[in-house]
Amino acid sequence: MNEFDELVGIVKKLREECPWDMEQTHESLSRHLIEEAYELLDALASIQDEDSNYALVKDELGDLLLQILLHSKIAEEHNHFAIVDVIDSLKSKLIERHPHVFGDVELNTAEEVEKQWETIKQKDSSLSIFEDINSKLPSITRAFKTQRKAKKLNLSYANYDEALEDLLSEVKELEEAEQLEDRKREIGDVIFSIINVCRYLEADPEIQLNKSTQRFIERAQYVEKHIKEDSNLEKLWQEAKKTEEK
Repeated sequence: MNEFDELVGIVKKLREECPWDMEQTHESLSRHLIEEAYELLDALASIQDEDSNYALVKDELGDLLLQILLHSKIAEEHNHFAIVDVIDSLKSKLIERHPHVFGDVELNTAEEVEKQWETIKQKDSSLSIFEDINSKLPSITRAFKTQRKAKKLNLSYANYDEALEDLLSEVKELEEAEQLEDRKREIGDVIFSIINVCRYLEADPEIQLNKSTQRFIERAQYVEKHIKEDSNLEKLWQEAKKTEEK
């Protein structure tokens, strides 16, 4: 694909001629990789019904792709691998882990596909299916990934109603907890249960939390702009919500 080859050529030229790009290492770029990933999450959270919102997603995907190309170029310079090797590795992995598409295995649901994926990943390993969950992942992402893997062991609720019932049960335990440390433990269980409910709604908890945070910020900014000494905060808050709905 000419566009991709041209992009690879641009990254190569940057590494050869741009003082900033020439100085970058895997370590120095790590911070940028994380930042770009979170900016993409913000862009995804901003998608509503307007097509114009996808322009931001497109730009952020490009920024994230740049990070991948830079890391690949640095690895190539040290004779480890090049971007073509990254692509070949990905192609092989996708074909191997999708025998229902490229082979004769028959799978009919997304859940069956996920279980098959974990089985294939574990075929040459005696480790737990949870071993590859990075402990440095953001807490919400780590919990979400853990719950998805637990489905292979059938450690999962049958449906949304059961997951919601578990959440309400955890909230009840939080209400009944009397000691501070017990309350802290129970609030952790509540958050874990909320993330579990998100799975049954097919809602990414990171994106949904970002959306809720942004809504709060916009409402708080309305209050901030209109507040006076004798203002009724509840009334202002409701006005902010109505303005948001327009």
